[in-house]
Formats: sequence, C-alpha cells, structure tokens
Amino acid sequence: MKSIILMIMMAFTSISFAKGLESEKQVREFSDKLMDQFIAKKFTEGLNSAKEYWPLPEVEIDGLGNQIIQQWPIVDQRFGQAIEKEFVKEKRIGKSFLRYYYLHKFENHSIYWQLDFYKPKNEWKINSIIFLDTLETLYE
Repeated sequence: MKSIILMIMMAFTSISFAKGLESEKQVREFSDKLMDQFIAKKFTEGLNSAKEYWPLPEVEIDGLGNQIIQQWPIVDQRFGQAIEKEFVKEKRIGKSFLRYYYLHKFENHSIYWQLDFYKPKNEWKINSIIFLDTLETLYE
C-alpha cells in the first residue's frame, strides 16, 4: 500500500513541476526542433526533450516512445524513407490552446504529427503529441 501511495505522489510531483515555454515563438521553435528529431528517427531524444514541458509522469512519456519505436518499422516498410517535415497549419482554442500540424513526408505517403500546447497561466506546456496516417483532418 505504501508503494502505491509513493508512486501516486511521484506522479503528481512530475506533473506539478513541468516547466513551461514562455512565448508562442518558443513553442514554435521547440516544435520545429522536435519534428526534426522525429524525422531523423530520434524519438527517444525528442521525447526526452519534451519531458520538461509535458506534465505527464516520465514513465508514460517513455511508454509513448516505446510504442512509436515498435510501430516505426511498419511505417518505414509501408511509406519508404523519410524525406522532410512540412509545417501545415496551426489552430487555436481561445488564448489557452495551441495546436500545430506537421506533415512527416516519406517517399510513398505522408503521416501527420499533431502537437498540442496548453497555457494555464503564463507558460505553455505540452498537452499531447500524436501521429496519424489518415489525412482527413488536414482537409478540414
């Protein structure tokens, strides 16, 4: 029982001490660098750099990285070699949420990455990072 309480306390500690990005310019620069790492298949390095801005327990972020690494050979096989990233658009919800869409272009197809940020007070924090191979959302 004590170990469960300790794990819960550790999770809340990592959540409450996440740093933030001070400006939208910093958010965009961070997002571009993160995408450069993903294009280069440096998923662990990219997600490690995101940890300080993402109020999730590190173990969950590591789990996301492991899922990406396990799924990536299928992406490589289906879509070919990565070519480049392309910033597509940004969307907002009021002054508190910011979302960036990037294409991850391959020889045969493209996937997109969606990076969400939340500004609860004065700093931007990562809210979610996902990738999908269905591009319908980008046509909206």
